[in-house]
Amino acid sequence: MNVLKSSFIYSLFTSFSRIFGFLRDIMIANFLGTGIIADIFFVAFRLPNTFRRIFSEGALNSAFVPIYTKLIKDNLIQDAQKFAGSIFWLFIITSSLVVLIIEIFMPYFVTILAPGFVNDSEKFNELVKISRIIFPFLILISISSICSSILNSHNKFALSAALPIILNITLIIALIIAAYLTANYLLFLSWGVITAGLIQVVFLLIALTRKNIFFLFTTKIYTIYIKRFAKLFSASFFSSGLLQINILIGTIIASYESGAISYLYYADRVYQLPLALIGIAIGIAILPSISSKIKTESIEKIQITIEYALLYSLLFAVPASVGIFVLSEQIIAVLFERGEFNEKSSFFTSEALKFYSLGLVAFILMKIYTPIFFAYENAKPTLYVTAINLFLNISLSIVLFIYIGFTGIPIATSVSAWISVLLMYYYLQKNNYYKISNTIILPTAIIIAVSLLMYLYLIFLKNNSGFFNLVDHKEIIFLLFSVLSSIILYFIMISFYKPFKYSEIKKILQHD
Repeated sequence: MNVLKSSFIYSLFTSFSRIFGFLRDIMIANFLGTGIIADIFFVAFRLPNTFRRIFSEGALNSAFVPIYTKLIKDNLIQDAQKFAGSIFWLFIITSSLVVLIIEIFMPYFVTILAPGFVNDSEKFNELVKISRIIFPFLILISISSICSSILNSHNKFALSAALPIILNITLIIALIIAAYLTANYLLFLSWGVITAGLIQVVFLLIALTRKNIFFLFTTKIYTIYIKRFAKLFSASFFSSGLLQINILIGTIIASYESGAISYLYYADRVYQLPLALIGIAIGIAILPSISSKIKTESIEKIQITIEYALLYSLLFAVPASVGIFVLSEQIIAVLFERGEFNEKSSFFTSEALKFYSLGLVAFILMKIYTPIFFAYENAKPTLYVTAINLFLNISLSIVLFIYIGFTGIPIATSVSAWISVLLMYYYLQKNNYYKISNTIILPTAIIIAVSLLMYLYLIFLKNNSGFFNLVDHKEIIFLLFSVLSSIILYFIMISFYKPFKYSEIKKILQHD
């Protein structure tokens, strides 16, 4: 299965998941708004969710897939099954120990994660209680991540992309029941997270069984494959971990400004949609593809695979970034402004989203560049880049927060992401993994030029939106019209350039 077809499947199921994710967030915004209860849940959920992103979208997948894929390609099926079995036990044991330690010392971890809560004992104690309920989700994440990585290695991307649907539906049901019973929203949401994790594990184990994919458990766990995995995973864990620390740092800083955690959360949810549909989808799909080609294909063919992936990403990422930047106020208002989520919440959230959008293309490029290093089993460059990213992001976030408040956090995140992209490309070129060719320069310039025209079109629509005052639900109608018409305009304009004629795009999608 080729990279773009795989990423399309992942994107398709991810889009379904994100639809339910938005429904979940709309309901949370309606019932919880951007107040104390919302801040408590988002902080409590941030810790296990951070580990989820490290494992499922980062360290585990990046370290596991190259080794497992090569074993399968070399027809060493039993070795692959033993390798998977050893990883399974290692992660069960490790995650259980981590959960036990953090459960015991949860007040100290919460103090680090949200120091702005410490002065309010009631708020702090509630956060500790909710965090203790949610955090065992980490064990379930570990199992899910291993099973998902195995399915990804066999080019089965649909279920791993669709898994968050289970979490989203479960949390929606929890909110509805809590509202109906006028019960504690935080307790119902917390136990909903655990319930969803259990259901996800069951679905994955059934999927593996149906595909006749099994684990083999042996007493000899530390093998040459585990040694290779440990080398990749350690670098990948610190690399992915440092990126997530960036997000945690944002949470820590934002905890000093009331409502800021919620503003950043809702903004993050919106820009994560194109990031998941484009960057994460292609990043996950490109890893097994390049890993399997390293031994059998020439460098030129691998470069072509990377180039197509980049071109496909930019084709969608650049206009998505422009659209979110221009329409941030309308997007947030339509999605969340109801119930407890008022105009003030909408305004501040849209400001955060606007600055996140400036780094969207960089975030997507990072998701595509990173797996290339792991396909070659060389994770050190990503560790260096991420360490620099962490230093820059923390420094900028603190300085900007002091002078301009919470909006300094998304600005710092976007600036450090672009610097990281430049550094990653430097290491890719230095190691002869990938070098930009002349064939991608002109198409990229065309994408940027057409996206600028789309920007001017959207600005024109915003400045002449009075016509929509004549219709009911004008905000929704205006947003739908703006998005759909700008997408149509973008693809009509870009199709005049030969490489982006629809027949050529089809060839790209079918490229193997």
